[in-house]
Amino acid sequence: MKGKILKAIDDNRDAIIECGEYILNNPELGYKEFKTSKRVQEEFEKLGIPFEADLAITGVKGTVGKKDARINVCIIGELDAIKCYEHPYANAETGAAHACGHNAQIAAMIGAAYGIVKSGILDEIDGKITFFAVPAEEFVELDYREQLVRSGKITYMAGKQELIHIGAFDDIDMAMMIHSHALTPGFNVYIDGTSLGFDTKQITFEGKAAHGSEPFNGVNALNAAMLALMGINANRETFRDEDRIRIHPIITNGGDLVNVIPDRAVIETYVRGMRSEAIADACRKVDAAANAGAMAIGAKCSIKNISGYKPLHQDKNLSAVFEENALMFTSEDNIYHNINMTGSTDMGDLSEIMPAIQPTMGGFSGALHGKDFAIADKEAVYISASKILACTAYDLLKNGAEKAIAIKEKFKKQ
Repeated sequence: MKGKILKAIDDNRDAIIECGEYILNNPELGYKEFKTSKRVQEEFEKLGIPFEADLAITGVKGTVGKKDARINVCIIGELDAIKCYEHPYANAETGAAHACGHNAQIAAMIGAAYGIVKSGILDEIDGKITFFAVPAEEFVELDYREQLVRSGKITYMAGKQELIHIGAFDDIDMAMMIHSHALTPGFNVYIDGTSLGFDTKQITFEGKAAHGSEPFNGVNALNAAMLALMGINANRETFRDEDRIRIHPIITNGGDLVNVIPDRAVIETYVRGMRSEAIADACRKVDAAANAGAMAIGAKCSIKNISGYKPLHQDKNLSAVFEENALMFTSEDNIYHNINMTGSTDMGDLSEIMPAIQPTMGGFSGALHGKDFAIADKEAVYISASKILACTAYDLLKNGAEKAIAIKEKFKKQ
């Protein structure tokens, strides 16, 4: 059966690579991925995959398999790009560029679909497979996304959060995807690494303006912000090393004119961490420091919280099936375990409610989100990735879906 899958992908390798290259040349930012979404729909139509479109604005969900199946395994690809104006494939107007490898994710998802559908193995498995192109993983253009929230088009900033909210994952039992591993041109695979969750804060201090020569008539909002930053820094020694708390505030507004006592100052920050409880504790300390800084000066403080992502916790049982299939294409020397990612992903939100994995894979040169990020090995990131995903889905659903059922039964929701 796996031989049939591999042959089907090899027979359609040109179409798979062309799909990834098309998306590379047409990058779009989150909740604006209309061209990319249309391309995915066209691929599903060619393969005869029934699908739903316009989920969370641009998401596309195609499902194949037995209607009465007990288990539905999902393969995910992310539609959106990041802003990087200097990238050679950047959109000149929007700055959107696939300096993150999401184009390879979509191609690998489509490639897995070719392998599953064209091989004719659907009658040999006991379950469903969903191919899900999801929007807005990158946490960018928050003002635009706030407009979407206010207009009622979305409720959550991130794509997978929104899709969970509208019930698009309700019929799915487990999910997997492959992310790029930057600065790694060789075919290395990284399994079971975690990533940090985060929340976002915008802290506004309001004082009273006065002429710079008469500060006694004003309330200096910038001083309140500076005291808040000192309070945040004084709390750093209370964070446990294993929780990996990271707080990196910036002042986005500290006054308008040098001869006017600032009546408004704004701090923006992420609060990152390994555990949701630790993030919540750190957020309370940031809030306390902000309010204390305002109180000391006699200013007012308001805090706007935007829900970020949950920490990613990869399901080790699902990872084990993925690793078995990765070993068909690379050696044990090229597979690494528990190398933690420093960033954040909304795959973390999904990992709290179902078995989920996001292994990372080499075949990419340059820095993630950098102007030099590029695909170094098309065979690895387009074709081998497709094969690993498709074969993993097959292994999960063969023999009465015994592996998938066991993984689902062992999983504990966060």
